[in-house]
Amino acid sequence: MRIENFNCLSLIMFASFIALDCSGPKTGPDLSPEPARKVMSNIPPWFIETPKMDGFRYETATATSQDLQLAINKATLDAASRLAATIESEMEGYTKRVQEESGANTSSDILDRYSQTQSQIIATSLRDYSVAKKELIEEKSNNQNIFRAYVLLEWDEGAAQKRLLDKIKSDKEIYDAIRATELMEEMEAKVEAYRNRKSG
Repeated sequence: MRIENFNCLSLIMFASFIALDCSGPKTGPDLSPEPARKVMSNIPPWFIETPKMDGFRYETATATSQDLQLAINKATLDAASRLAATIESEMEGYTKRVQEESGANTSSDILDRYSQTQSQIIATSLRDYSVAKKELIEEKSNNQNIFRAYVLLEWDEGAAQKRLLDKIKSDKEIYDAIRATELMEEMEAKVEAYRNRKSG
């Protein structure tokens, strides 16, 4: 009987502890608070509608932290990761197009070399993004200040295309295999637009 009473008492105490723990005030700030009306009204327009410009790619992100610079860094890293994922997905599509448009005469070795060349150039070029715009908002969470950073990244697609085209042309076998494809025509047009933009 004593053991049963002890088990019941233990269960009641444990349940009470959980209830108090859940209902008690949190000591630290919520770093992912629900956006307040003030925050919603201060969202920059370029975050809601990402800019578009020929020859450039843009990506946005937002992040919060008690540290101002950390909030900026987190948002920048998130935007860069999204940009990289989008570009890498498109590059996979380019490799498939090269295979389809160059025909059955193109060896798998040349296609592999093209894919590797493309991956290396794009991976290097993706580091060349710049923070075009950023905006900071101070928020309250559990009576503590946190910072929300909005970041807009800009990536020069034309510069990356020029590097890729120069590398392709330096490998005669790859260039001869894809020079007549529509993809090559598109690449040439983008690079020409980039040259005109730089010289203008």
